[in-house]
Amino acid sequence: MIRTMWNKILALFGKKQADNDKQLEENERFVTNYEDTKDINFTAIFANKLANYVVSDSNIDITGDNNRSEILRKVLNRLRKKLKKIVSREIGTGGVLAVPYVANSKLYFNIITQNRLVINKKIGEDITDCTILAEHILRDQKNYYRWADYTLKDGNLYIKYRATMESSPISMESVVEWSKIKDIAITNVEKMPFMFLKSPVDNRQENDDYGVPITYGCEKQISKIMHTLKQIDKEYDLKEVFVGADSRMFKGDDALPTNGLYKKVRGGEKDFWEVFDPAFRDTPLFNKLMNECSMLEKQIGTSEGILTKAETQNATATEIRKILKDTFDICDDIRDGLEEGLKDFLYACDVLANYYNLSSQGDYELSTDWSYSLLEDSQQEFNQLLQGESRGVIKRAEIRQYLKPHETLEEAQAVIDEIKKESPSTKDLIGE
Repeated sequence: MIRTMWNKILALFGKKQADNDKQLEENERFVTNYEDTKDINFTAIFANKLANYVVSDSNIDITGDNNRSEILRKVLNRLRKKLKKIVSREIGTGGVLAVPYVANSKLYFNIITQNRLVINKKIGEDITDCTILAEHILRDQKNYYRWADYTLKDGNLYIKYRATMESSPISMESVVEWSKIKDIAITNVEKMPFMFLKSPVDNRQENDDYGVPITYGCEKQISKIMHTLKQIDKEYDLKEVFVGADSRMFKGDDALPTNGLYKKVRGGEKDFWEVFDPAFRDTPLFNKLMNECSMLEKQIGTSEGILTKAETQNATATEIRKILKDTFDICDDIRDGLEEGLKDFLYACDVLANYYNLSSQGDYELSTDWSYSLLEDSQQEFNQLLQGESRGVIKRAEIRQYLKPHETLEEAQAVIDEIKKESPSTKDLIGE
């Protein structure tokens, strides 16, 4: 079904049919499993936890003082607000795209999971031809889809758009939101105009065009954990105290016991009452659960602390680094890919800004300051910043940005300048 639909779409752009239906079906399954909210979702648990570690308390900004850098800073600030969601979906589904576009002379972007991407051609690691399901509208119980086809050839980028109602082609003008979207061609382009983040998890295959979720290959272990959780629930349900009473306490021979009371055969005076209160096997069951959760963490490659409790109490900073190193290494890999992806995103925005003449061209540079709070004490990190500022190796604005991570460096410096004007007596504290 999935391959049949994609083949129809690719035919609209004159592209050959998708030759890997298994990969398309897997990508769809990854997204469906991640979005499942009917039961405990271990993929979402790991993805959300790691996304928090990757993004929280980190600073991402653009340096540059011109109109172009200001335009890019605004769209990057909007992207930052969605960054936890983007990274979580990257880790949880295997891959995610952030595709910028221009509307009403302003830059926007769509967040798209990799099941809506078909890679047609690559050169090395660079995608040179692909098709994307860019937008979906549900109207009058009908599904309308906007498709975008990207071809990069000899430094020229060609973007074509098509629309369908379900899988049947319709004109772009028939959907009012898409009526003004036209095919475009842009010269002097080096790479695709979007950010494609792939999970760093090894897919254990020769072809790694697409990513796989963080729990890839862990289905059997997750099944064991779910079975143990059901055992624990069953143990609680069965653990009810019953009181047995002599049959003479009941009215009539047909009366049935209710509410934890059951009828005994007629006994003597010494066993007139009997309490059935079995011991609850909480310790062995929870030990079993924790061992299975620990095994899942090992299989994924994280340290303890995602499902189990990391033993960091009274540990030194060096010991904490050793305990949490595996988790941090995964976060570091995710950050490396994210930093490259953000550069791709800004490049795409810059290309579109040139094409639509949103501003004069200008230099800009991505600035990232990743948090090490997973391994370091926040007070220790702040003291290091103070020492760095006193020795002239960092700016005072960077210290304020640590305290106010949502401010850009320019915003932080502007507040410092304002404080100096309003409170001259504080000059000795914050400097000239």
